[in-house]
Amino acid sequence: MDRLLAYLWTPFQRAVAEADSSDADEIIGQSRLSKHLAPGTVLIHESPMRRVVLEPNNTVVKAGRHLVLAEADAIKVASDAGLPAPRLHSLSTNEHRVVEIRMDYIPGQSLDKLWPTMSTDEKKSVASQLREIIEQMRAMEPPPNYIGCCGGTGIRETTVHSRDEGPVCKDETEFNNYLVSSLFKQIPTVLRTSFRNHLRTDHRIVFSHGDLTPRNIMMQDGKISGVVDWEDAGWYPEYWELIKFIERPAVGDWKEYAEVIFSTLYPTELVTYAGMSKWRF
Repeated sequence: MDRLLAYLWTPFQRAVAEADSSDADEIIGQSRLSKHLAPGTVLIHESPMRRVVLEPNNTVVKAGRHLVLAEADAIKVASDAGLPAPRLHSLSTNEHRVVEIRMDYIPGQSLDKLWPTMSTDEKKSVASQLREIIEQMRAMEPPPNYIGCCGGTGIRETTVHSRDEGPVCKDETEFNNYLVSSLFKQIPTVLRTSFRNHLRTDHRIVFSHGDLTPRNIMMQDGKISGVVDWEDAGWYPEYWELIKFIERPAVGDWKEYAEVIFSTLYPTELVTYAGMSKWRF
């Protein structure tokens, strides 16, 4: 962690760490993280409270105060299963609540940079490759009586407007209760009841990434070299991956390839969730 602090911490970041949450938000609003990096370190991604860098030894370090600890668990689950995910090196948290996840570097370019100039055949090839990865994920044995993030921390759902952390659910009935509980209180009772009646309780629970957008898919020589950003991954009803695929922003005509990427489409679940989304947080 000390090596990380050598380039991660600046006077600005130290002020954030020492402030309470409300003060920290104000500090962040005044400035972005310093671009200063240790020699040989490459900045991959930066946002107000997190940073992803590539160290000279080909180790990726993802660090910040609002990282999801369960992402480390998800990375390990994915890599142990032979999925094209980074190999986890370590997870640590310091006294300033800065979380550091160290993992392998996956070579290549993110698909969002390549997709706009790809031919139809090239896009179909990528979609077919991703389909194989998803099928491998769906074949994994789920933990018994559990729906939620890896590591047993409950549901994590990212929507267009927010991130929500829900309860640990032992079955799909409890998961559906969570979905219905997130509806606005002002929703008409007849509509709330209709939504609940359309939520099935017999889906398979499968390993899901939760954010299969092109920016999280790495490409090298026309092949998927890896999938990154596993913070929303976990064990969810089989339709959930498709729901999040459709919901998350993506480049160009990416979503038009859903029928190639997914072996099963869930029209009733898609329509029900889309309707519920109009009345949710």
